[in-house]
Amino acid sequence: MKTLTLDEIHAALLGILSEFDRVCRAHGLRYSLAYGTLLGAVRHKGFIPWDDDVDVVMPRPDYERLYALVQSGEIQFGEHFLLSEDRGKKAFYPFYKLMDSRYGLKSWSHIEVPYLYIDVFPLDGVPEDEKEFKKLCKKKVKYSGICALARWAVPDKKWTLVLRGLLFPFYLGCFLYGKARASRKATKNALRYDFDTSKKVGITCFGLDDTAVEREKYLSFIELPFETESFYSVAAYDEVLTLCYHDYMQLPPENKRVTHGLKVWERGV
Repeated sequence: MKTLTLDEIHAALLGILSEFDRVCRAHGLRYSLAYGTLLGAVRHKGFIPWDDDVDVVMPRPDYERLYALVQSGEIQFGEHFLLSEDRGKKAFYPFYKLMDSRYGLKSWSHIEVPYLYIDVFPLDGVPEDEKEFKKLCKKKVKYSGICALARWAVPDKKWTLVLRGLLFPFYLGCFLYGKARASRKATKNALRYDFDTSKKVGITCFGLDDTAVEREKYLSFIELPFETESFYSVAAYDEVLTLCYHDYMQLPPENKRVTHGLKVWERGV
């Protein structure tokens, strides 16, 4: 079993992102690089050197169309590529993960799907009222926590095992609530505000951030160079990145340059 270096993980992630891009272009589906991946494209013309994941967002109408086309068989990803379940009893999270089964995966920080992946988030409407928006985000954080902690496993790091032992009742409560149920509740919460009729939009199904952007900003896309290829980005990337990271062109201090703790290996399939 060969464990991948960070550079090799980047190469494998680039392959998954390329496959996602291929499908979206073939079927006219809108998407944008997001979070650290968008930041990497703008600041580094590729991966942030210490990052080990990829995030993209899709307007909810395109996200649901992707689901419908996959279910009908009109979209077929290439060999080794799998799309995780975001609904029903087999749901991992209330968003997609496009995985490559050639690469096994384990994380000390939280429990994930079994293969290397990129995250595909839906973009939904948000309420104009600030209090309602905060309520929406509070529920998002609640369901995100349950999804992330609902499955017990023995981690690599001893301190993580100790922490889980101390918080066992909390983990047990998340387990009993269940990933699928939390995913269903998170999606229902996010769908309260329609993408096409809302003035602002954001990722409201999962995560800890509470940023929202004018919907009009997500109706225009450009291409940005990323490593050896180019991918779609929201044209207003400066506004999006400023909301998320403020002075985003400034490198963080070295003690903040951390990975997600992924251990990735070739499965030999």
